[in-house]
Amino acid sequence: MRALSVSIDRSALVQNYALVKQYAGGGNVFAVVKADAYGHGAIEVAKTLCMADAFAVVTTGEAVSLREAGIRQPILVLQGPVEASELQIYTQHKLWPTIHDESQLALLESHARGVQINAWLKVDTGMGRLGFSIERATTILSQSTSVTWFGMLTHLANADNKGCSSVTDQVERFSLLQRQFPSIKTSIGNSAGTMGWPDFNTDWLRPGLMLYGSSPFAGNTGIADGLQPVMRVSAPLISVKTLHKGAAVGYAGTYHCPETMKIGFVGAGYGDGLPRVLDDSAGVWVSGVVCPIIGRVSMDSIAVDLRLLNNVDVGEEAVFWGPEHPIELFAQAAHTISYELMTHVRGNRVYL
Repeated sequence: MRALSVSIDRSALVQNYALVKQYAGGGNVFAVVKADAYGHGAIEVAKTLCMADAFAVVTTGEAVSLREAGIRQPILVLQGPVEASELQIYTQHKLWPTIHDESQLALLESHARGVQINAWLKVDTGMGRLGFSIERATTILSQSTSVTWFGMLTHLANADNKGCSSVTDQVERFSLLQRQFPSIKTSIGNSAGTMGWPDFNTDWLRPGLMLYGSSPFAGNTGIADGLQPVMRVSAPLISVKTLHKGAAVGYAGTYHCPETMKIGFVGAGYGDGLPRVLDDSAGVWVSGVVCPIIGRVSMDSIAVDLRLLNNVDVGEEAVFWGPEHPIELFAQAAHTISYELMTHVRGNRVYL
């Protein structure tokens, strides 16, 4: 059993969903549980969010796993079917496919005659990723008679930049399509879109990151945005020792003690999915103090400077991120984003 502990706070998850519903007004919400619910455990998260209007995943397999676990709400599959054999699964499990490519459209049209599948059309309004152009989407929605188009959605490329005009441009393009087909449900808002552009909310929101208590905006923390951190990642100190001035710490001796000092070694490392490369701002929370990480991160241990603590011993808990130490700070030190930390970390997951 690895020393790293990943604690999931169910009550924080529920509180964050309640905040999303406030943003939604009277609208509906897809709780996004792709990538194993951003590392939080898709089945447990879905069971905790039993009040959710619907869920969203990326693959058909993810959706089937939720169904087999007893999840009965609608499930949107964001990348839709890959091959024809999957369409029977959509019918059997009453899944909602997202259609974003001509090959998928051909599959759906050949299968859909006489079969009820609530499909969503993905529209590329400026993300430059998956989806049909506005012009092609207009043709599809106008001419397709064999497919039941329940909804259409788009994705915002720069919603985390509250002053970006391209977001307004994308919404305006999508709104033109919406006005042509008013009976079709719409979805725009991911976490950044939901929080940063509330006036643009449509029939369905589909937040991911904010459900898990992290801010989608650079320089912010989830706590500052009114969110509750759901994941807490920690490991015990497995050694506490004193090294003399000038002593090297860890591989390649990249850190030398500026004075005789107490150093702790945390029993986790990049073998547990923690980032190997961290800058000088990286730290862990120990006994109410943020202690700097020093030297290179090893596969199974990380050295920390304990000079700010008088009494600390083996077994003391070191928190990498959680309510005491925001994940955004650790992500900044790793020159990455909280999404990556959440989805990469692996340890003994405990649900509170």
